[in-house]
Amino acid sequence: MTKTIVIGASFQDDNKPIEFCHYLDTSLEQSSAFVSPPSKFNYIELICKKYNGGMDLMFAYDDYFNRSDGTLFIGYWNSGVVK
Repeated sequence: MTKTIVIGASFQDDNKPIEFCHYLDTSLEQSSAFVSPPSKFNYIELICKKYNGGMDLMFAYDDYFNRSDGTLFIGYWNSGVVK
C-alpha cells in the first residue's frame, strides 16, 4: 500500500485519487511518455499545490532510506489517495 505524505498541510478534494501527468527526466525536461501509476510507488510526497499552472508537484519513491531513486511528478494530488 502506498503511503502519502503532505509537506506542510493537508488538502482534501472530493476523494479523487492522485494523478501523475508528467515527470522530470534526467535532462530536467518535462515528459509525459511512460508515466508510472501512483500505485507503483511505496511513498508519494506532495511538495507544492498548484506548482505549475494549477498542477501539483509530487515526489514518489520506494525506499524511505534511499530517496535518491525517486521521481518528481507534475499532476494532481486531488485528495491524496492512491488506487
